Amino acid sequence: MRNILNKRNSRYCFTCFVMWLLLGLGHLNAVAQEAGGTANITGKVIDQYGNPVSGVVITMKNTDFKTVTGDDGTFEFQYKKGDMLRFSHPGFLHKEIKVNKLRNQERIFKVTLTEEFVKFPDVINGPYDTKDKASYLGSAATVYTDQVSSLMGTTILPSLQGRLPGLDIVRTRGARKSQIESSSSGTIFNFNSPTLGKEAYSDNTEFNVLSRHNAPVVVVDGVQRELYSIDPDAIESVSIQKDALSSMFLGMRSSRGALVITTKDPIKQGFQLSFTGRFGVQSSVKKLNPLSTSQYAYLLNEALLNDGKNPFYSYDDFIKFRDHSSPYTHPSVNWCDELMNKNSTTQSYNLNATGGNKYAQYFISVGYVGENGLFKNPGGDAHDTNMTFDRYMISSKVNINITDDLTAKVTLMGRIEEGTQPGGTGNGYDDILSSIYSTPSNAYPVTNPDGSWGGSQSFNNNLLSQTINSGYITDGARDVLGAINLRYDFGKLVKGLSVRMVGSVTSQNRSTTKRTKTSEVFDYTIDKDGNDVYTRYGEKKTQSNSFSSVSTYRQMYGQLAVDYERQFGKHKFKASVLGDTRNTLTNWDLPEYPSNIIGDVSYDYAERYFAQVALSESYYNRYAPGRRWGTFYAFGLGWDISKENFMENCEWLNQLKIRGVYGKTGNGMNNAGYYTYYQTYSSGGDDYRLGTNLGQSSGSFTEKDKLANLYQTWV
Repeated sequence: MRNILNKRNSRYCFTCFVMWLLLGLGHLNAVAQEAGGTANITGKVIDQYGNPVSGVVITMKNTDFKTVTGDDGTFEFQYKKGDMLRFSHPGFLHKEIKVNKLRNQERIFKVTLTEEFVKFPDVINGPYDTKDKASYLGSAATVYTDQVSSLMGTTILPSLQGRLPGLDIVRTRGARKSQIESSSSGTIFNFNSPTLGKEAYSDNTEFNVLSRHNAPVVVVDGVQRELYSIDPDAIESVSIQKDALSSMFLGMRSSRGALVITTKDPIKQGFQLSFTGRFGVQSSVKKLNPLSTSQYAYLLNEALLNDGKNPFYSYDDFIKFRDHSSPYTHPSVNWCDELMNKNSTTQSYNLNATGGNKYAQYFISVGYVGENGLFKNPGGDAHDTNMTFDRYMISSKVNINITDDLTAKVTLMGRIEEGTQPGGTGNGYDDILSSIYSTPSNAYPVTNPDGSWGGSQSFNNNLLSQTINSGYITDGARDVLGAINLRYDFGKLVKGLSVRMVGSVTSQNRSTTKRTKTSEVFDYTIDKDGNDVYTRYGEKKTQSNSFSSVSTYRQMYGQLAVDYERQFGKHKFKASVLGDTRNTLTNWDLPEYPSNIIGDVSYDYAERYFAQVALSESYYNRYAPGRRWGTFYAFGLGWDISKENFMENCEWLNQLKIRGVYGKTGNGMNNAGYYTYYQTYSSGGDDYRLGTNLGQSSGSFTEKDKLANLYQTWV
């Protein structure tokens, strides 16, 4: 018995010894791992909205390690301090993280990936060049069109609403406003600070666009131009730059800020073909709900009684309004429902192709946008008198590497635009919409018993007739733009030195055709004998045919810039000197040619301390001699605190940069008017009477026009 117990005790002791030995070895192994700097780690990959991302490939530099996140976005592996992890996913930007930034006690961490539509997160597109985001001192907000391309519209402006801080976009009307009357540029501008799209006819007739209380200057691929000539599907990104440093390159218009648009670049290898088609249904946000005819009659009688007058409608009239027993003599017409459909269609299509090799690359885009209006068109006219809009656009960009040092970018654009609307009273749909609000429901029936147009002495132009039987107005635009951008790298002679040249020509013509007519109307009544009586009002006019050139717009733009960029250890310098000029001609006006000479110098120490200064000398030929030149400046300082050594262990903070900008910007007014600094006179007529014979005029006289303004200048 004692032997048996001794054997059991021996076995128990041996088992305990083995377990102790195994645990001790495991502990020693863990201690050895810690001593060697390795440890287990568990992580989770999420997107910018906090959702887990599966299928992310995680690799470690200089090793064969590779793992993939699961459905919940988690992963596990061993690491040691100094390892660099790389996260890759087709739908997100690549990201690299150093493991030594983790705290010793931290074993679970989150990695946030950014969606792929942010193509270049490390640079910001300036008006004429790109800026390093790490050293950028200005204030800018950027949106990439992959984020907004699903929204339909004839222009990209509604897609930008609420997406760019500092850019205020307010819709002012529900449909495009066509320009159908000839105007000089002075009339177009009205001698006020121009709003976006008013330097020439543009697609922006529905929105008020402001930045810093002014309309921003649109710069497309380094050329100042309007937003009208850009296919939204050809745009890569849109950036609003609001500070004095960023907009100093605009010279005389620097106070307005810059709306920088970058179009899509060609791919450098291979070939890609893309087609996008969209179809949508649109409706009015709110329709007018008019008073019923009996309510209108009651309120009108009450108003007359309050003025001490006799009521207009009798008790019998109220009965007929309510029971609709006499629809021709006591009509009840909802003009909104009578003239307008509930919905209309819109569609857009785009086909683009891109390709290239190391010598040349190309991007070609062909697009169509079409919209139908809400007006009904039951076939009263031989032509479609509804509101329609069609735009056809073609654009191309070719990049050519002429030599190792010389590159060229050539851009060509063409546009054809056509719009149709009912003739109305000769001014298009605006008159019809105004009449809907001012015509009571009981004014007249749509048609009389004999099929003639209803009307009265006060309403002698039938609303439905204005919509479908008043002819039509068409307006069209033809645009051509060509631009070339040359860059030569003098690095073989002077390291970091390069020269840029930009030239562009824009030509636009807009015309309108009016083929309008009016119809007579008849006021239907019943006499005391029960006979039908038709009283004619209005006038029947045959179709008029007129054509006019509404506007012509020409712009030539030229730019020459010298850039120098060098880095000496931790010191990085960049300097630019730029001169540009525009020659703008609108209709029969004399040309204007604002010009600028701009210098810009920036300094960066170790991507930690930043300084930048810019100076602009601007010239405008429409100001008085002695006031044509203006000097503007801006400077800024920055400090990236997160790059300091004392911030290395602050794991929760990615970047903390303090920056400040101060400057004086130019608010030069486009089309300020020629010779406003001279006093002008005009003939005042021939009715100036002298002496005692007042019945006889004594000829013409001359009077002053607006007072001369000798002090019109940049602010």
